[in-house]
Amino acid sequence: MNSSSHVPVATKIPEEMVSALVSQPSDDSSAQERGQAASDKNQLMDELLALPAIPTDYGETMVALYRDKAHDDITRDFAVQHIGLYSQALNRSGTYDPDSDDARQCRDALLAAAAETRTVIAAAAFRALSDVSAFDPHIDGKRLDAMLVSCASDTEAAPAARVMAAQLCGERGVVSSRAMLEEVLSDAAAPAPLRRAAQWSLSPRR
Repeated sequence: MNSSSHVPVATKIPEEMVSALVSQPSDDSSAQERGQAASDKNQLMDELLALPAIPTDYGETMVALYRDKAHDDITRDFAVQHIGLYSQALNRSGTYDPDSDDARQCRDALLAAAAETRTVIAAAAFRALSDVSAFDPHIDGKRLDAMLVSCASDTEAAPAARVMAAQLCGERGVVSSRAMLEEVLSDAAAPAPLRRAAQWSLSPRR
């Protein structure tokens, strides 16, 4: 028997699953119902990513979900998270091509999401960009570092985005962030999670 018959063949996401991902709760849905709907979509994103062969339109679908602002921020945040997870999965399988249209549209979406610092979405984008930058030479590390420092010091940014930015400054060894992190740490009015992130990032790395 030809061994190639055992190789999973990637296909597109089934229509019914696409419909489930793009469906939206009714206008009179409660906050709990909306949260559950977003959680269900997150689970479906996980299931599709865990298939033996990731659907060929997975990245395109996640990017479209993120860019459609008719969706709530939780759903868009999950989509951004999965853009990063998708890129990492391709890299692990040896099929990530940084010069492909697929990789380009994923990078563009992550950079756009990183600019949404008033929402939790930026936190997911920062995490994904930092992770993907390890194997994608088209992600400008210095630009990312500057974005992290800017967000961590921005009192108008969403708390989750500031915490993630401060944490990544430490992970990435961003020297230019030290003065800002020290200022955050000494600010008694700063949120406790942010101060903890600043303290962790200022701690000597082993």
